[in-house]
Amino acid sequence: MKIKLVATDLDGTFLNDNKEITGFTENTVRRLGDMGVYFVPATGRAFDAVPKEVLELPDIEYVITSNGAAVYSISQEKRIYQCPLNPASVDRVLEMEIPETMGVEAFVEGTPYSEERYIAHPEDYGATEYGAVYVKNTRRPVKNIFRFIREHRENLDSLSFVCADAGMRSAFCSLLKEKVPDIYVTSSVSHMLEIGHINAGKGKTLRYLLSTLGISPDEAMAFGDADNDIDMLLEVKYGIAMANASESCRKAAFAVTDSNNEDGFAKGILRFCRE
Repeated sequence: MKIKLVATDLDGTFLNDNKEITGFTENTVRRLGDMGVYFVPATGRAFDAVPKEVLELPDIEYVITSNGAAVYSISQEKRIYQCPLNPASVDRVLEMEIPETMGVEAFVEGTPYSEERYIAHPEDYGATEYGAVYVKNTRRPVKNIFRFIREHRENLDSLSFVCADAGMRSAFCSLLKEKVPDIYVTSSVSHMLEIGHINAGKGKTLRYLLSTLGISPDEAMAFGDADNDIDMLLEVKYGIAMANASESCRKAAFAVTDSNNEDGFAKGILRFCRE
């Protein structure tokens, strides 16, 4: 098949569990560039939290961030597309009763912020050992996250709610969908709810990028492992799930490749993408 664009999630997909790009995977990205294929990371991370090793890969031009809230051009050093939260939606969220035991994150124009207490002890909110290090290294602390959100309600890429209690998280998710109708709710890891504009999401933003580049979904491939990747896998003809993906992600996929710790991305490219 002739593929012109390959999009991929980062954590749990392109990166192994040590958050590394293996030599095999990097060489495969180089091969895509030699073939004239666009390589597009599509992540739930804010732009400032995308690893520099990813941004420094050869021939990379576009990055989808914050679950589709923005697209960045590397060569132009700016965002070329954005779909921020509606300020009225932000107001409705802040009117809700948000449990004190729930951590809150705000992504503002590519930079992730959170309250000091959450950054100090993210493991109390369900973060893994690596996740706790990631939060401490990437989030900018604020004294009062709700006041901060109100002050930046006009330029919020997305919001995240972090909670170790599955029941509390599920109940809050149902309330969000009931009280705030014009938002997109998804999850990249089990202890987190992520919300953006209803027209955001990796799938819709990838559709925008494909249209801009004049590429058909039949000429595109996407890789993912989590629920926030499902709409992206369904947007293209060749949506590939990792072996370590959630059950719902695997069910939505065109095919399943090896896990992120077994170079599943690179193997999937070699299996399905031909010059």
